[in-house]
Amino acid sequence: MAWPVYVISLQRASQRRAECSRALDSLGMPFAFFDAIDGTCLGEAAVTAAYDSQRNARNYKRPLSLPEIGCYLSHHALWTRIVEQNLEGAVILEDDFEADATFRQVLDQIQSAPPAGALIKLFSRKPVMGVTVASLGDERRLVAPNRVPGLTLGYALDRTAAEMLLANALPFSRPLDMDIKHWWEFGLPVLVVDPPPLRVGALGARSCIGPSRIAAAAQANAGAMSRFMANLRYQLDYNLQLFHARADNRRAVRRLREQLTGHG
Repeated sequence: MAWPVYVISLQRASQRRAECSRALDSLGMPFAFFDAIDGTCLGEAAVTAAYDSQRNARNYKRPLSLPEIGCYLSHHALWTRIVEQNLEGAVILEDDFEADATFRQVLDQIQSAPPAGALIKLFSRKPVMGVTVASLGDERRLVAPNRVPGLTLGYALDRTAAEMLLANALPFSRPLDMDIKHWWEFGLPVLVVDPPPLRVGALGARSCIGPSRIAAAAQANAGAMSRFMANLRYQLDYNLQLFHARADNRRAVRRLREQLTGHG
């Protein structure tokens, strides 16, 4: 059975929903909207239960904004649905994507032999540097990236991957895409489709999360030098952790290659 496709979107985002519907209908792809959790409407207790502000101060470069918290919880709710409804997997999209004409074909290829216990990103801003794990045909490949690209514009995952995310996600202290970049904390390898079938659409420039992120950073660190030092500390710590995760990455690549291609 084909994995369901979910589009995370605020219920009031009528223009974004119309664009998503046009894009996916033109490809003949069944999908369902998932009403995003609006972080600005969350009560203090709900925020405190999901978001660890003290760990955030140690592990990240700025506090999270309420829209970022709502975004993370929206994805978390879909991982929960995958597990509770015993789905084989799902494709999760955010509502500012644009898809090329091969998008459905790429998903069909992934689902024909899905990597077990891996998250497959369908978007990257830049060409992906890393190890090729499998070919998807038409000059596309699944890559284990040297550095996982940011944004959670679109990805596919099986039930095992959803379980791995749920086991360690709450409470969180970083934005979702930054947590996924720290894949070793979940024991969850990340693959990227290269070249990607998705790109950020025109409506992505008008996201409410971007301005809220800037405002949160400005509020936490009054001066430009403070923001620079917080970012530098975070980047150095991330690179050190990434270096130490090399062995885990090699093991994951071997496992996935054997699973997908039948040889190491």
